[in-house]
Amino acid sequence: MSIRNELLQGILAATGPAVGATKTYWFYANDTATNPADGGTKITHAAGSATTFLTNDNLGTRTFAYNPESNANLWNPSTNKFDFSSLKIGDIVDFRIDLVIDHAAAQEINLVFDLAEGAVSPYTLNITHDYYKTASTDVVVTAQFKLPMISQDTIDNSARIRFTSIAAASIVVEGWFYEVTEV
Repeated sequence: MSIRNELLQGILAATGPAVGATKTYWFYANDTATNPADGGTKITHAAGSATTFLTNDNLGTRTFAYNPESNANLWNPSTNKFDFSSLKIGDIVDFRIDLVIDHAAAQEINLVFDLAEGAVSPYTLNITHDYYKTASTDVVVTAQFKLPMISQDTIDNSARIRFTSIAAASIVVEGWFYEVTEV
């Protein structure tokens, strides 16, 4: 059986990937800096602020990766920004954002993704918009979205996740999962 596997591996190595084949790898960046259970401090969102950017130190015990070809990690905890420069047009990144939020009564919250920061034409995509009728603590917010690399500006410039709300809130970043499909 191992001889057949070695022969198959040799054939695949000699012929290269199949036309139209994709490769997938993923990361889960778990944060400790905003989690009181890990000795961190929640992010404080001031009422009406439009500049509450989410941070993630990528040091949590639930930080994992499936990255067999040692591709670049897109999240940079030093800058708290995503770096898509290792990607190319046509690649797709699937995201899942995991937060725990304390909020006031009758509050709307928004998570947005600021892309192509520093480019001539930066842009913002809405990740999720939620409305809560009553004040709550420890509200789990999970948002998923897909980002195709269709612009060189997106690839060449940084991106950040931003929280907005008219009312004050505090935020724990559990982490974010992102899966890259290379074409």
